Amino acid sequence: MKIKYILTHPIHYQVPLIKFLKKKKMNIQVNYRCDLMSKKYYDPGFKKKINIGINLLNGYEYKFLNYIGPNKVSSLYPITTDFFVNIFEKDTGIIWLHGIKNWYNLCLMLIAKILKKKVFIRDEVFHESKERNILNRIFNKFFYIFIDKFIDVYLAIGSQNKKYYIDHGINKRKITNVPYVVNNNFFSNKNLKVNKKINYLFVAKLQKKKGADLLLQAIKLLNFKKNFTNSTNFHIVGDGDMEKNLKRFKRKEKIKNIKFSSFKNQNELKKIYKFSDVFIIPSTIEPWGLTVNEAMAAGTAIISSNKVGSSFDLVKNNVNGYRFKSGDPKDLSKKIYYIFKNRKKIKQFKKNSLKIISEWDFEKCYLGLKKSI
Repeated sequence: MKIKYILTHPIHYQVPLIKFLKKKKMNIQVNYRCDLMSKKYYDPGFKKKINIGINLLNGYEYKFLNYIGPNKVSSLYPITTDFFVNIFEKDTGIIWLHGIKNWYNLCLMLIAKILKKKVFIRDEVFHESKERNILNRIFNKFFYIFIDKFIDVYLAIGSQNKKYYIDHGINKRKITNVPYVVNNNFFSNKNLKVNKKINYLFVAKLQKKKGADLLLQAIKLLNFKKNFTNSTNFHIVGDGDMEKNLKRFKRKEKIKNIKFSSFKNQNELKKIYKFSDVFIIPSTIEPWGLTVNEAMAAGTAIISSNKVGSSFDLVKNNVNGYRFKSGDPKDLSKKIYYIFKNRKKIKQFKKNSLKIISEWDFEKCYLGLKKSI
């Protein structure tokens, strides 16, 4: 039975898993709706052209579907024109879709139902994955009642994703765990030595929802503490529309323990994680946050906001780091200071991160898919 995995474009978080599934002899073909990210491209979030730094098109079977209009990804684009060719072939038994509320995926669900093909869905949604008013929540209740008739298996990326499905009336028997993972071996770091100055790291697009401004506010509060400025380094990696404001804030407040770097690709990031002690993800909205997986695989402690989907599964308070109240720079500063004042705990936090993330791997995804099939 062949699986057709439909993705908008090659994604560096997805490709390593696909290659692993192929090595496990799973009969899978990826259908891309456009070729964005397979080469250097303009990223509107980073506000610049970027190159992901790894080959996203080798080691597995794939095809590009036809489309019209611009080569971009949004709620409308790409405007894919293939609905049968390259998708619903005779040997295709399962259509695996990434995302539920997507016009093209909704069309494929309907066609799959007519042609008696099975549909697997993997989506990032959970209760805090976006701000929802009461009308939106009511709509979602009815939406899942309707759409459930067209979906055979929900591939849950984590506990909160699974809870969201259940809370919207999805039968537990239709849900299997296919967690969000990264290539742990690629980021692996066995040297868990704590730096003389504690190195805190932030990696994300410099957008409001990613919370870099909250981090700078927290650092400003902490720099009044004795020895804090001279004993810490904060590395902020990324580009985006908040960059000028963040750098202006740094100059105005005369903050000396912050360093800014532009976008780094996967190979460059691996080296940065290696020399970091604590990874901070202060997002106010974050459906999962795969940088948490990456940082943990590299052996860092974690400080995460409680609106980050992965934090419910991967971040254990006082075990491998801390969770803080989203949007609250004072609470974030407290968690940063806990680690600063308890330096002896950092190495154990690092070890615990490695232990936790070792159970979030490609094998888990393979077993979940095998069970689903």
